[in-house]
Amino acid sequence: MGRLIIDRVKYPIGNNDLTEAVIVVDDGIITSLSKTCLPSSYDFLIRGDGLIALPGGIDIHAHVYDPDYTHHEDFRTGSVAAAYGGLTTFYDMPLRMYVEDLNTLRIKKDAGLKDSLINFSVIAGMMNEGNINNIRNLRSAGIKAFKLFTCKPFRPKEESTFAKVIYEVDRNQGLTMIHSEDDSLMDYLISKFRLEGRNDPLAHHESRPPEVEAAAIRKVASIAHYLNARIHVVHVSSALGAEEVRSAKKRGIKITAETCPHYLYFTKKDVEKWGNYLKMNPALKDSADVRSLWMALSDGTIDAVTSDHAPSPESEKEVNVWEAWGGIPGLETMLPLIYTIGFKKSGLLTLQRFIEVTSENPARIMGIYPRKGSLSVGAEADIVLMDPQLCIKVKGKELHHKVSWTPYEGLELCGWSKHVIVNGEVLIENRELNENVKPGKYLMS
Repeated sequence: MGRLIIDRVKYPIGNNDLTEAVIVVDDGIITSLSKTCLPSSYDFLIRGDGLIALPGGIDIHAHVYDPDYTHHEDFRTGSVAAAYGGLTTFYDMPLRMYVEDLNTLRIKKDAGLKDSLINFSVIAGMMNEGNINNIRNLRSAGIKAFKLFTCKPFRPKEESTFAKVIYEVDRNQGLTMIHSEDDSLMDYLISKFRLEGRNDPLAHHESRPPEVEAAAIRKVASIAHYLNARIHVVHVSSALGAEEVRSAKKRGIKITAETCPHYLYFTKKDVEKWGNYLKMNPALKDSADVRSLWMALSDGTIDAVTSDHAPSPESEKEVNVWEAWGGIPGLETMLPLIYTIGFKKSGLLTLQRFIEVTSENPARIMGIYPRKGSLSVGAEADIVLMDPQLCIKVKGKELHHKVSWTPYEGLELCGWSKHVIVNGEVLIENRELNENVKPGKYLMS
């Protein structure tokens, strides 16, 4: 790799403050951060004038690869899209294939090692009665996180299994990541709407109201409290859900939580325009929920932003609402959207908080900080040089994920990455992909 110099870049020092710095990277590791003169010897030089150096974004919830769904996404296309969006690491979440033993883990890991251009890891799941005894082996193979559903079709059959999974994962120093939606009210509403003959796109969203999410978070938080175990609530979508997380934290429960760009931007009103293209789980809520989620992200109730990237071809959206695919593309647009709306336009997030929720906190949650998620001496050099003045109108056909559509079509977003460095290698230079390097690696924790 040799020596990489990033000259005269703006370096965040807290809140919204920046200072000028020279960053020195030797063999993939940050070895110096200073205001000193440019070192006389180097193998590669990047001029950082006007650019802000950020730790590479870390997405701990992205559905990138399933061997039966490579027409949706794969490690090559997903990692390229992620890199253009300023991400240098993602965690591949199960889609349909259960990652529940060393063989299924190997399928995902081998595909990532072959094709991913950025760092990656794998989340196990979905956890149930049949695979709970595999947790120790998966943890020994470097798997940190295990996905658990509280609702159909992926939930365990027995109620007692929720506690068993949370206990066993925590006992092995892992993390249970929980999709929190309660079956009872949701099943009633889905059956009711279908009997009434409702096939409109809004029926899906109305069948999963905020109470569904809040009830499930309350349930798993209570189990975690009793067991004194760590849990992580994925894709919080409502004010009621955020309030349950806030309450749990106040009671000393070991809980972290994430939300997603689509819950910070879209509401049920947008379904009138986009129809099934905005079908996702959990469903969209109201404008008051959007405001509450931004406040929860700002005040520390919600710890991280993730993409929950789960694209599909248009043909799988343009069907009956109950049969339509649930999920949207979001890897490439995630960081620019959070920067534009959360920092540049509203000021709800400081630059420091933006870094925390997109890089530092995800690294802490997954146990890879400060090796990742940090611009500090000794950290691995995952560095994004972001241009705060670079504003682009989003066009689905110009993004890099496998499908050619995006619900953010026409939205102007700023703060795109100009250069992306992964493990000390320049993967993107002046927004051009370097086809000669494949610097991504499999992360264990």
